[in-house]
Parts: sequence; C-alpha cells; structure tokens
Amino acid sequence: MPKKTRPTVAYVEWFDASYQRGECEASDLVCRVELRSAGILIREDDESISLALDSYEGDKTWRHIEHIPKVNVKLIRKFKT
Repeated sequence: MPKKTRPTVAYVEWFDASYQRGECEASDLVCRVELRSAGILIREDDESISLALDSYEGDKTWRHIEHIPKVNVKLIRKFKT
C-alpha cells in the first residue's frame, strides 16, 4: 500500500476589497475587509496561496478551493498534520 502524504493545514489572516450596494454616506464606507481563512494548503508560490476545504486521497481531488493573493496576506501559520 503506498504511503500517504500528510497535508499541511494553513491559517491565513488577509484583507480584501469590499463592495457596498445602494446609497452610502462617508461614515458608512467600508473600504476593505479583514478575513480569516483556514484549510489544506494545496499550492503556494510567490503570488498566491491556495487552500482547499476538502480533499479525497482516493482520487487526489480537492473541493471548495480559495485563492488568496500574497500581497493581501497579513499572517500565515502552517501546521503539519
């Protein structure tokens, strides 16, 4: 039986642009939002981090994938499982 690779889990604090609908006053403006994400680290390069919520080792697939631009990352913590 082949040896299973152990995934790395990542916790990421990051910011993103925001969008507001309808009329707003200056005091209502939310120009950016701060987010927290966690998942299985499936890809990382100089430009982005990709996290998956689910993975299935049987056919090596992922589901619910989020791509976070590295320029927006405030903090990343990685955990070996």
